[in-house]
Amino acid sequence: MTVPESESKMSSSPITARLEAATGELHQLEELVKSGNLDARVLSEFRNAVDHIRNTTWAVQKWIGLSGESGGDPFSVLPIMSAERVKRATQICTDLALDLQTVDIGIDTPGISSLYNAVEDLHRRLGALLKRDSR
Repeated sequence: MTVPESESKMSSSPITARLEAATGELHQLEELVKSGNLDARVLSEFRNAVDHIRNTTWAVQKWIGLSGESGGDPFSVLPIMSAERVKRATQICTDLALDLQTVDIGIDTPGISSLYNAVEDLHRRLGALLKRDSR
């Protein structure tokens, strides 16, 4: 069976090689995780990251499928990706709040001022959105 030229080019791309390497690494990590000898917080963060990657790759795959021969609207995937970002941001905010409570984050933590500014801007924009929506 002959592989189409476009597919042949795609399979030799740097991103394909990285994805294959990452898949191998994830399989190795799975075996290590099964040992159970790890920090529960680190495992939770890893699970969240893997879940995020899984959802993102699903959306990208859907985008590619809809952009191709099916004639669907690939932009229909954008609200799904936005919802995933909201879900991930909520989880990150919850985790950061816990870190602040347990003093894992302090005034000396790099980027803390930038985080404050970003959260303040997000809070302002969310407030305006929710006020507008409640009318």
